[in-house]
Amino acid sequence: MIDEETRNKVLKKTALLGIISNAAIAVVKVAIGFFSGSVAIMSDAANNASDMLSSVVTIMGFNLAKRKPTHTHPLGFGRMEYISALFVAFIVLMTGGTFFRTSIDRIQNPSPVSVSPAMLVILVLTIVVKLGLWRINQKNGKKIESEALSASGTDALSDALATSVTIIAAIISLFSSFPIDGWAGIIVSIFIMYAGVKSVVDTVSAIVGERPSKDTVKEIRSIIQKHPPLSGGYDIQIHTYGPSRMIGTCNVEVPSDAKGEEIFDAMTDAQVEIMDRMGIYFTFGMYAVNSDNPVVILMKKEVLKVLKEVSPSVISIHAFHVHLNDSRVHFDVVVDFSLTDYATFRREASKALTEAFPTYSFQFNIDPDYA
Repeated sequence: MIDEETRNKVLKKTALLGIISNAAIAVVKVAIGFFSGSVAIMSDAANNASDMLSSVVTIMGFNLAKRKPTHTHPLGFGRMEYISALFVAFIVLMTGGTFFRTSIDRIQNPSPVSVSPAMLVILVLTIVVKLGLWRINQKNGKKIESEALSASGTDALSDALATSVTIIAAIISLFSSFPIDGWAGIIVSIFIMYAGVKSVVDTVSAIVGERPSKDTVKEIRSIIQKHPPLSGGYDIQIHTYGPSRMIGTCNVEVPSDAKGEEIFDAMTDAQVEIMDRMGIYFTFGMYAVNSDNPVVILMKKEVLKVLKEVSPSVISIHAFHVHLNDSRVHFDVVVDFSLTDYATFRREASKALTEAFPTYSFQFNIDPDYA
């Protein structure tokens, strides 16, 4: 996990590089667009200007996200980074939409375009700069887990593609009277709007909350296994309040005869290790199980078999505890998200279990497949 100070430096340096580079590119393209009369180049220049504004918004959002927690916002302001990334995406969309309309007007009312070889060389150099910004933003965005930088990287790549289209159109215009400029402007605008839509989708997904990755779940469970008597690692949920503040919950199984102090120490050790290694503050729920009993082991297999016959949506069961003294069975059943009618499933599953094990009573929770 990257430390906060390093993350701050990386984000600020990357955003500042974006501001300087995009400002320079925008000025160059405005000049070329003005002297050549190309709406495609002018739309490309405006897109670079919006990129510069995007980098400014990224820094502003980052500074707001660094604010300390308050009484009314005890989990801090880390999600301001996501909001700034969303704002950046809307800036990109607005820019694309504006020049889409301008390009249509140019098609309806064509005007001559004059681009010199020197201008084309300069445009090629701006593509090289944009590809460099794409690599840097993507690399650093992934490194520090910044949605805003990743969005800027995606936008830089679309800019490089858009400028490529602009150059092709400019070359064609040297040999043809066909109003290619307006059509090229439309293509450039579509590139811009696509980048904006993708950034909106990615950022909204982060705000809404995403399923933890398989690697994250695997690492959490491996840490839990290192701290007996804990085992398992179920119903894992991770709530993100900005890239540097994550809170997780997880249920673990422990033997029903384990001592409370032993369980507490193991949970504390696992909590500290997960925090140190992954930067996630975890709290644990506990299931007491008697899974070392041969009768319970066999019964658990049969119960799972019955449940899968009831519905193909059943994935697994855990927290399986048989009270042998009074024939009560407790467990959680994990189902995939295709199962939506929990009431019907509960009714049919209870009936099937009672028929298969008439001397036992069953109580179970239905868990969606969180992780």
